Amino acid sequence: MLMKSIDLNGCRVTVLPVIKGLVSEEKKVQDAIDEVAPDAVGISISKEELEGLSHKEEYEFMEPSFLEHVYKLNLETFGDVKMPPPCYVRAMDLCTERGIRIVPLDMNEELFSETYCDKVGGFDLIRDSFFSSRAHKVKFDLSSPERFVLDYDRKANGGKGLRQLNREREAHMSTVLKQVAGKHRNILVVVELERAEGLFANVGNGIVVS
Repeated sequence: MLMKSIDLNGCRVTVLPVIKGLVSEEKKVQDAIDEVAPDAVGISISKEELEGLSHKEEYEFMEPSFLEHVYKLNLETFGDVKMPPPCYVRAMDLCTERGIRIVPLDMNEELFSETYCDKVGGFDLIRDSFFSSRAHKVKFDLSSPERFVLDYDRKANGGKGLRQLNREREAHMSTVLKQVAGKHRNILVVVELERAEGLFANVGNGIVVS
């Protein structure tokens, strides 16, 4: 999915899909902010995650989970990889430097936990456990970084409950985005590629302009 813009009740909203982890995505974010010149930037993380990004002194102590390690090893096929995702860190830094409002769009921890418990059942947990135990043996589509992250998402979140959870995330982010759009004229949304199409579709009543 390429960068797309939509007119949402007089606010131009531009959605930038990014690959979480790739260092090269920093330039994509900077180029988009330079081009769009937004007065607000929405990013597809929670308020707690955004707060965590601000504590850069803690980055070196972050330990990836086993699944994050598998994701990182495969993504390194396409370039340097860092955690936390450079796309979000760069967006935060540029907003701070330029005085642009930054808005976390994703569910906060409490709402995510409630939604997870509501949507993810026992069968999903068994499936997730099975995938986690053999993820290092799974063959992913490594023909491009975009195809990899989408293939990884399909395989890691293939259970019905996890798919519903992600649909709820996309719907929540679009709701927050609509609220923010009422207060701004030009918004850039930095969202992981896996959730970009769903978020864009949920915005719904806007008019695609590019």
